[in-house]
Amino acid sequence: MQSLPALLFIAVAALFFTGCAATVTRYVDEAALTCQLPVQDTPSYDIPIRFFNEDLPERYQANGLGIINDQETFAKMWRLYTKNNTALTPSIDFQNNVLLFVYNPHYYNQVSIIGLNVWNGIANPIILKSDKQFSIEGNPITRKIREQEGKRVNDPIVSVALLQLQRHREDRPGVTAVLVEGNSEDFGESRVIPIPSEP
Repeated sequence: MQSLPALLFIAVAALFFTGCAATVTRYVDEAALTCQLPVQDTPSYDIPIRFFNEDLPERYQANGLGIINDQETFAKMWRLYTKNNTALTPSIDFQNNVLLFVYNPHYYNQVSIIGLNVWNGIANPIILKSDKQFSIEGNPITRKIREQEGKRVNDPIVSVALLQLQRHREDRPGVTAVLVEGNSEDFGESRVIPIPSEP
């Protein structure tokens, strides 16, 4: 697997959009679309799903999409990833950025972030999922055999794509929230995760 490259950083400050408080009332209005960015080479990592179920606060995620807000939480995730790898934990500038993640919460399949739309400060990632999908638990027959033989059974895993987003601050624009559930016909059913101004 790759280490987390600098390519994942979206230099939002260069986009010259105005951040605002998190709201979804105009996220489908083309006039509110501040920028559209293509994203290239977002790597994916095999992460035990228990990180999202047990270690990541619920307020930062919904339906396989959300943010990691601080280095300590990111390090917890990275340690689970590196149980079968030797990659050192990347250093993320969480004072100025958050880490957007996406995965399929129901199946194991490759996911990637191929673009980012920003609507008045609200980030709406464009996600690509591979057609092939497998059980998160892995092959159930293999799991049962290993359990019966008293051998180690791997944690259920998901493929997670990561992308850095710049926080909004008063002195420079950035992303104020991430859209995790959007309903263009009923804004009341839409949901955003606000991005804190600091870790």
